[in-house]
Amino acid sequence: MIVSRLTAALVFGSVLVGPAHAGTSLVIDAASGAVLSAENAGQPWHPASTTKMMTAYLALKAVRDGRLGLETAIPASKLAAGQPRVKVYIKAGQEVTLDNALRIMMVKSANDIAYVIAEGVGGDVGRFVAMMNAEAARLGMRDSHFVNPNGWHHPDQQTSARDLAILAMALMREFPDYSDYWNTPAVQLGKQVLNNTNGLVGRYPGVGGIKTGYVCASGFNVVATATRGGRTLIAVVLGALSGTERTIKAAQLLDDGFSKWGGGGYTVASLPSQGGRASSICGDVQRKGGGVALADDADSAGPIAAQATGIGGNADDGGRFASASTPAYASSSSVLTRLPSGRVSLGPRSEAIPVPVAFGRTPASANAPLAANVNGGGDSRVARGAPPVINPSAPVAAGLFGAQGSGIFADRGRTPSTNGAIPGATTAFAPSDPEVAQPSGTGGPLRLQGAVQTGAAAPASLRAGAAAGIKPQPRPPAKPLLVKPSAKATPATAATKPAQGKPAQAAAKPQPVKPAAKPKAKTKPNDDA
Repeated sequence: MIVSRLTAALVFGSVLVGPAHAGTSLVIDAASGAVLSAENAGQPWHPASTTKMMTAYLALKAVRDGRLGLETAIPASKLAAGQPRVKVYIKAGQEVTLDNALRIMMVKSANDIAYVIAEGVGGDVGRFVAMMNAEAARLGMRDSHFVNPNGWHHPDQQTSARDLAILAMALMREFPDYSDYWNTPAVQLGKQVLNNTNGLVGRYPGVGGIKTGYVCASGFNVVATATRGGRTLIAVVLGALSGTERTIKAAQLLDDGFSKWGGGGYTVASLPSQGGRASSICGDVQRKGGGVALADDADSAGPIAAQATGIGGNADDGGRFASASTPAYASSSSVLTRLPSGRVSLGPRSEAIPVPVAFGRTPASANAPLAANVNGGGDSRVARGAPPVINPSAPVAAGLFGAQGSGIFADRGRTPSTNGAIPGATTAFAPSDPEVAQPSGTGGPLRLQGAVQTGAAAPASLRAGAAAGIKPQPRPPAKPLLVKPSAKATPATAATKPAQGKPAQAAAKPQPVKPAAKPKAKTKPNDDA
């Protein structure tokens, strides 16, 4: 039985191996990690803005550990403000709470906000990138290497469909109560409404996000989840030639996955890596777009349609996606519909009320743990040690994948000596003892800026000059109470003077005092109110 499954997997893999720039895709069951379909799942690929999934994951871990609060106001550096679009044009020195930053980054895919978050969590971008790579190694993302926190193209930044599925599982399992960060249909920043770059949100029933990505070298990528009939699937599409093709392909894969049960007998953790370096498909993308690189955030609210790619075996994709199964849209449970032209279509986006977001502090920001920034001033320091702000559900249950798994798939009920995995209680960053020297390599825990102490933040937990950079919450102007006691003092002196002088003087002085007492009688109701 095992031999037959292995043979089938090898045959399936041989069918899916295509040209150097062939697309890559994967569908897994989110609960078990079982692979339902795979196409070059271990092929290195440029992640583009799917990188922001790791940025969000590390930010939520920092909140869970009490190093940041969701209401922490993080200032933007010149480096962050200068990032290329897609962006929301935050200015250097402006602040944004982590809560608003996460929502803007995951919905709009804002590159400038991703840098703001990285600086707030890691102290500076270099430290944060080292955290990203260390976390990827811990989770078992063997094909991934990160160079920046927003996914702007760099030839050395790469991942795979397999690794992105693993990261999606980690987000969903460790932070299930915060899925609104990646499945919100739209946010409103000032007068501008920013729609989710994921074309499945508002179109595919049961969709749960998570993230899109696009640079010319990568093509159009998406990591999407959907729930139907009590099952949740994760679909990954890398290398589509347009945003519409990406969305239609992901919908096809999800429809096809919901029609299957059990998978091929292997999990995403066991998928092999193909090795090598990610290649650029920019030439193909530009030919598709008439010589112009397209944008990731260009999406209409109406219906979208594209030629069937991959699933269904339509050759119009130029062989980019292999044909390996029956068309999913032929089933009665399919969300997609086939048009008379042979194209497949998704309906228009449902209307949604955008979630308001804003720059600046909130009333709770004064009590939130402080964030880091690299401007070099006092507000660039870190104060940590406040109690956790969020309490997400427990991490991956022990025994789900057995002792043979690695990273997120390891049996966390065992000790490191029995299966080589990091125990579940291990904290990769922010050591509790500030005196313990930490290795500086990217493969182990790193020391962040500032001292790490338990308990509330105090001046002792800040570097020199940091306290001066902490701006107190603005206080409302005090009421003019000083005028009222002085008004009361006037009759008091008038009452005391007759005791010292003659009755005639006492009778003469109350005359000018009485008109002054009338305004005082009018102010008394205000004081009582």
